[in-house]
Amino acid sequence: MIAMACRPCLLTLAFAALAIQGAWAQTTDFQGAWLEEGQICANVFSAAGKTLGFKRPANAFTAAFVIQGQRLSTPLATCRIGRVNPQGERQILHLSCTTTIATDTARAVLALGQDGGLYRYSAPEGGTAIRYRRCTPEALKMP
Repeated sequence: MIAMACRPCLLTLAFAALAIQGAWAQTTDFQGAWLEEGQICANVFSAAGKTLGFKRPANAFTAAFVIQGQRLSTPLATCRIGRVNPQGERQILHLSCTTTIATDTARAVLALGQDGGLYRYSAPEGGTAIRYRRCTPEALKMP
């Protein structure tokens, strides 16, 4: 009897797990180091093997971030990506961020562009967008 009553619960959990997996799969393309268009990768990032990290001391005003696994880092904060909600072409990342001063929640609205860039939007629908380009270890070697 209990098993029959829990079947809808199990189906709901299975669909939720599939939705989360699908959302995470869509964010795998976001992995890497991203810098606002017009900036120079070598001025912001340094290479540690095949991955990039921020040069130290980091500039708090640099529009850049690194997504690695379920973590998004900025020059002064480290965020855990708790949940991803797809909304059309955009992905809404729900973050729990920690700085040297505090921990708080935040949200990032991202979408991959046809041009290979990443766009950060100010809102899930409409809003303005800032274009970021991916930095690679090879880009650090360019003058």
